[in-house]
Amino acid sequence: MSNQKLAKEKVFSDGRAFASMDDIFPAELWKAENTLSQLASVFFLTGEAGGGGEATAEAPGLADVYRILVEQIPAIVFIAFLDKSFGEAYVSPQIEQALGFTQEEWLNDPIRWYEQIHPDDKDRWSTEVAQMLLTGEPLHSDYRVIARNGRTVSFQCDVKIVRHADGHPWFIHGTAFDTTKQQRDEEALREYAERMKVLSKSLLDIQESERRRIALELHDQIGQILTGLKLKLEMLVRTESRDSNSGFDEVQALVNELITRTRELSLDLRPATLDHLGLLAALHRLLRHYTSQTNIRVDFRHEGLDNRRFEPELETAAFRIVQEGLTNIARHAGSDEAGVSIYALHDRLTIEIEDHGVGFDPSDIFAVGQSSGLTGMRERALLLGGSFLVESTAGNTRLTAEWELPTLP
Repeated sequence: MSNQKLAKEKVFSDGRAFASMDDIFPAELWKAENTLSQLASVFFLTGEAGGGGEATAEAPGLADVYRILVEQIPAIVFIAFLDKSFGEAYVSPQIEQALGFTQEEWLNDPIRWYEQIHPDDKDRWSTEVAQMLLTGEPLHSDYRVIARNGRTVSFQCDVKIVRHADGHPWFIHGTAFDTTKQQRDEEALREYAERMKVLSKSLLDIQESERRRIALELHDQIGQILTGLKLKLEMLVRTESRDSNSGFDEVQALVNELITRTRELSLDLRPATLDHLGLLAALHRLLRHYTSQTNIRVDFRHEGLDNRRFEPELETAAFRIVQEGLTNIARHAGSDEAGVSIYALHDRLTIEIEDHGVGFDPSDIFAVGQSSGLTGMRERALLLGGSFLVESTAGNTRLTAEWELPTLP
């Protein structure tokens, strides 16, 4: 008999029969009820489908719900009782996928979990677990475990102690997330960064070598040709009459300017002073030329540089940072004064370049890559293991580069 027919035969509690259920409940409601009953028969154990039978299976208990939940998360969940035997411990079935051991194999051997910890991590694990037991503080750490097939698996572990109501330790509860892939990706990024560092350093070395070659070519070849041309013009001026040599004066002036420009370009590309006399002499020459070209006075202070040479790469980086820093001041600062300080004291080489110009926001500059000059200076400092700091406000900007130096004998 259908639900609808049964319902129509029901009576009120005082014995009065309904005239017609259709008069009270519309047909759409009966249809909806039947549909829900059929859906429920799919998801719950009932009697005849749509017949409204009673459930035949018991509702899951708390332990069953917990087990269902922990077996769905992508981590190993474990419990070890502190007041019971190890046989009553629990480990989730994810242990087999991660390490190749079944739940039974893992739990039937009380020391397997310790044997599988990577030998290099066992002492640290023992110390951190002892700290957790003594202080009651949760444990959060990374460990490596040897899988059944010998593969090393990295885990991030979170463990805490659960206590009885009276405060006595009850059991240890923890999770272990497999971070092997993430560890590989971090390692891959580090290797990539290291390769990029080596490549950048090689590019800078090639750039400096090319600058040196071009500077020598300008000085030795083009400079000599221009000098020879100048001498020939002077000879022609002496041999020709004064009335006919007016054009030679202009040509000679142009040749003199070309010689000066070529010499300056050669020195800018790669100052020979840096290679032959060292950093201090090269900086003195740079500052004289800079002031004559820009009319910006430079307050130059130094200590520990007299008669001292550094590694060629470090001397080049220091020179280029000062050169680029002063160039930025001339282009952007709007100041007629600058300060350069360089100190080689104890085990550090420090460069400070300062101006009192308009200033800027360093974070914005580096974020959008607006200044290849600042980026290049920072890269030169970092590639040699140094540091680079930019501090700027309206009215004051300071660049600081610093490297560790080998201890002098």
